[in-house]
Amino acid sequence: MTQASVEKNTALKRISEAIDQVMESKSIYQELDKNQLIQTFSTLLDRVSPQILLPLNDERLKKRVRRVMATELLSTILDDFTPEEKEMFNAAVEGRWER
Repeated sequence: MTQASVEKNTALKRISEAIDQVMESKSIYQELDKNQLIQTFSTLLDRVSPQILLPLNDERLKKRVRRVMATELLSTILDDFTPEEKEMFNAAVEGRWER
């Protein structure tokens, strides 16, 4: 096993633990699939060095993990929207929605 894959596996282990902690503390995140989250983080670690995450303390790592989880949660919510609801959401985000 190469040093890079050891670092990636170490980072993924810590990320997995952080995912568990976030899911335990905020029930809304329990809607997410942990295996899919691990795959997302694995893909991210293929693009950025695990060395960025390894020195982070647990709280800072958990904060970064929670941000990715929030983004994933938002994308799953948007998947349930109808095309009209997506247009309304996009308009609201862009500030062009009128009530």
